[in-house]
Amino acid sequence: MKKRNVLLALALSCIMFTSCGKADNTTDENADSSKPLKVAMFTEIDSLDPFNATAGDTKTIMDQVFDGLFDVDEDGNLVPDLCESYEISEDGLTYDFKLKEGVKFHNDKDFTADDVYYTYDTLAGLTSGEPKSSKFAQIESMEVVSPTEIKIKLKEKSNSFIFLNTQPIVQKDYADNQTKPVGTGPFEFVSYTPGEGMKLKKFENYHRKDHLANFDDVEIIRIADRQTLVMALNNKDVDLATGLTNDELSQIEDDCDIHSFPQNLVQVLGLNNAVAPFDDVRVRQAISYAIDKDEIINTAAGGRATKLYSNFSPALKEYFNDMGEKYPYDPEKAKELLKEAGLENGFSVKLTVPSDYKYHMDTAELIQAQLGKVGIDVTIDPIEFSTWLSKVYKDKDYEATVSGFVGYVDPIRVIDRYVSTNDKNFINYKSEAYDAAIEAAQSADTKEDIAKNVKDAQEFMAEDAGSVFLTDPDNNQAINKDLEGLKSYPVQKLNLEDIKKKND
Repeated sequence: MKKRNVLLALALSCIMFTSCGKADNTTDENADSSKPLKVAMFTEIDSLDPFNATAGDTKTIMDQVFDGLFDVDEDGNLVPDLCESYEISEDGLTYDFKLKEGVKFHNDKDFTADDVYYTYDTLAGLTSGEPKSSKFAQIESMEVVSPTEIKIKLKEKSNSFIFLNTQPIVQKDYADNQTKPVGTGPFEFVSYTPGEGMKLKKFENYHRKDHLANFDDVEIIRIADRQTLVMALNNKDVDLATGLTNDELSQIEDDCDIHSFPQNLVQVLGLNNAVAPFDDVRVRQAISYAIDKDEIINTAAGGRATKLYSNFSPALKEYFNDMGEKYPYDPEKAKELLKEAGLENGFSVKLTVPSDYKYHMDTAELIQAQLGKVGIDVTIDPIEFSTWLSKVYKDKDYEATVSGFVGYVDPIRVIDRYVSTNDKNFINYKSEAYDAAIEAAQSADTKEDIAKNVKDAQEFMAEDAGSVFLTDPDNNQAINKDLEGLKSYPVQKLNLEDIKKKND
């Protein structure tokens, strides 16, 4: 069978690896090991086990402990991690991966193709019959060719599959990841205390010998109170924090270096399409007309955000449909549509919001006032993010919500959560045209066709006003002025191993 060989591309990626992914740095000689690197985290860890972790913040932290076959660089490209090279069959169904040799897990066990098989088998449910991930259920079979080679065959062509290989690889038959996770990443797990945080230490036997962490120890500190965090940053009790608001930045800019950049995140006013009156497209359109996104950007984000038109951020430029707003701010038009829907006297709605995220809470308060102007009475229901995940995202037990979804470098994965058969379709959106566009994107033969179908899907979602997609807020990060090495990515990601003391 003829194969498309991508060895050269990956070889070039290896050469570039020091300047675009986890950038190169020196080893122990530059380490400031006299104190731990302290990183703030707003939300609670939802699971230490990669098979069960859902929250983006959790995955970002656990990325320090686990590696995938690939990583993502600062430009959003896939770069080798545990995989050295791969080949795809002409029909797009079979993937042959060549793995890196000499990699150790934190418990000194060798990493081999058996670990990849075990990880993907668990996710795909090939042995158990119960997939842990609907995305990996597309795997039909796998074969361990050698300790450093694995062959994976898909049920049907999927242009998204290669991007799934950033998935953390766990050790075969290791059963304690929920209490003592073991990976191959730059940091080893030490301890975790719910409500307080996590401790990590540098992995001395990390497989990237030229890229050992600069800090011997890392402390992830749970700080739910925003003002407490501001004080901690100013006092240098915390070295690094992300997801800060514009107001918070103004309070810490004298004591911290600020990094602010688009993060490929989609903030949404989610409307449960299965719950009245949001099952009426006229009501969803009315709400779209009633929302002033410019006010949200200028007020809640302090101007540090990008307006969205549909369920896709312009961060992935090649796949973004620059269609403009289908329902620009027009309160009078909103009132007309509500009247057409028989709701000229308005209605009441509960807006469930994860209280851990101040930006979402601030946005919710603005939405409450904006919808009030067209006769919609909004009650804000703040809940912890862990509760939001179970109540809203998993059980779909809500009317409306404000939240954000981290971006991916795979454009299809960004928007396929709203396919009607996807259990992550928390807004209960149903559209045959949308489903067909996503399916066509998955099987397309060219990048141009993928882009066309991804853009079509954005158009369908916007026309249907499936929900109100608001902003891509900048990722505002603050780091201790004595430190450097923090980098930005088009996905939610931290490179803690790169951070070091200035002038070292």
